[in-house]
Amino acid sequence: MNHKLAEFRHQGYSEITIEDLWDYCVNFLWKHNEPIRYYQKVNDISSISLNDYFNYASLKAQVYNVSSLDEMELDDLLK
Repeated sequence: MNHKLAEFRHQGYSEITIEDLWDYCVNFLWKHNEPIRYYQKVNDISSISLNDYFNYASLKAQVYNVSSLDEMELDDLLK
């Protein structure tokens, strides 16, 4: 995981954390089928591309950060 994080930082993406990568693995990459063997997990992590990660991050931002109408201040939107 540290090696992949260092690779991303070397490419200019220093804001990505180990927790972000772990979240990607658990909630997306292995959502339906987590590898049993350690070497399979290592292989999966080493094969993560920036494109894969940012596709997940953008989908997560669109889906999980949606406010309900009850939480929105509709009066502020009408001003």
